[in-house]
Amino acid sequence: MKALTLLETNNPGSRVFPIVLMLIGILCISVLSGVAAAFGNLYILIILLALYGLFFILVAPTAWMVWLIFFVTFLITGPISYFLKLTQFQWLSALMSVALLLSVLLYLLRSKTSISPIIISSDFFWPAIFLLLVTFSTVIDQPQFADFVNASRHYFLMWPLMLVFMLGLVRQEMVVQLWRTLMIVAILQLPMALYQYFFVAQKSTRLSPWDAVIGTFHGDIDGGGESAGMGFMLLIAMLTAIALWRGGKLNGVWVALVVVTSLGTMALAEIKGVVLLIPVVIGLYYRREFLRRPLESVIVLIVLFLLVIGLLTVYEKLHYKNTVKQTSTYDRIMMQFDPELRSSSGNELGRVSNLGNWLDINVKSGDLQHSLFGYGMGATFASRIGTGELVHRFSSKPNTSSTTILLWEIGIMGHLVFIVILLSGARTSELAAKNESVPEIHRILLRVGTVGLLLLAVTLHYRNFHFYSNPIQFLMMLMLGQGAYWSHFISNNLDHTDVKTIDKSRALPEVI
Repeated sequence: MKALTLLETNNPGSRVFPIVLMLIGILCISVLSGVAAAFGNLYILIILLALYGLFFILVAPTAWMVWLIFFVTFLITGPISYFLKLTQFQWLSALMSVALLLSVLLYLLRSKTSISPIIISSDFFWPAIFLLLVTFSTVIDQPQFADFVNASRHYFLMWPLMLVFMLGLVRQEMVVQLWRTLMIVAILQLPMALYQYFFVAQKSTRLSPWDAVIGTFHGDIDGGGESAGMGFMLLIAMLTAIALWRGGKLNGVWVALVVVTSLGTMALAEIKGVVLLIPVVIGLYYRREFLRRPLESVIVLIVLFLLVIGLLTVYEKLHYKNTVKQTSTYDRIMMQFDPELRSSSGNELGRVSNLGNWLDINVKSGDLQHSLFGYGMGATFASRIGTGELVHRFSSKPNTSSTTILLWEIGIMGHLVFIVILLSGARTSELAAKNESVPEIHRILLRVGTVGLLLLAVTLHYRNFHFYSNPIQFLMMLMLGQGAYWSHFISNNLDHTDVKTIDKSRALPEVI
């Protein structure tokens, strides 16, 4: 069955205005370029180059923009920040995502279909409530302009991507291509990780030199980066490859390549939490098959646990044997549950310690406002633009996990709503994946999306990649958007079926 856009219009005249606007823009910029070239002014030429880029973003097809954001996010901004230390490039993909709002608005204006069902649906409702809570929590706590600028990338700027996928502004064939390309991105992490391990980590004098292994994700060559975010992406890529292979949609050579390279990258990167989640990911996806085939399930689980033990043993031999304080992998895992844990430099508390610190300062002290609504967006973040309120207050970083970021910045209410977004999205994807009217390959990807969203909920207290990692935010918007799209597609099919049934019942007496 052909998958249509959610709000379809076949009016040829609706395309005239963007084309005319594009032609006028090209004419104006061409004239300005000629003038600048005639006078030889370097600054004007630089400004015009920026205008060319802006103009391309505004007039390029939505599909081009999504692909551009994908490649910039997963393969370009990370290495630029790692090798050149230009962390500002993270804003590039976020700002391009904002530009997609123009496509969304034009699409809704052209459409003759009412958008009220979309607005009141849970797929749109809970994200809207979340963004309103973020704004409210910030406004009531004497915000600084720098807080808005710093945290806008974390909270606001990637959501237009979800709308693009939800409204069907790109073909569903392209969504499949994005998932397939994600597997290629996973493969490309290994050569990058090999370089980072042998030429950066091996020469590093840091206490945890393995932090330098982050693939093409964002980070600093001297201080580490988003290794956990990279690990999360590898988990989703491996699950996608295995699921498509089991469904007969992917060649066995490709799935072997994705799995082997991903496991190799995990071994080099030292991401214990991600490794421990491998059985969880497979168990969530194949839970029904495990119940139907208990004997095979036991064998698979044994293999998965042996794989986990093997990777953790590799960590001990590959990474920990050269540290000053030689500690077993088991001890390092158990240390994460120590409420007194603090890094040797003293600038980072353990996960349990950080959560306990928030409880003591807000809940136990009876501070109702900051317990429920936090201190506002950007309160735990520092950059060249400005420093959040809480950064100066504590000697340690309060933003080591997404849970502590949410609790400190938008309180218990914001944290609960964000969990609802993930669980509601997972539920939507799960229900859509059961419907026979959805093409088989999309049902597979919807089930992958279900597991991915559940995994995001589970890892909220593990790391902060839910808000600080653009690649993970792209994945989150893709999974939320594809679930919402197919949910509305199924609803529209049911509505059309009901109408046809009513029409037939009305026509029956006349036929008789």
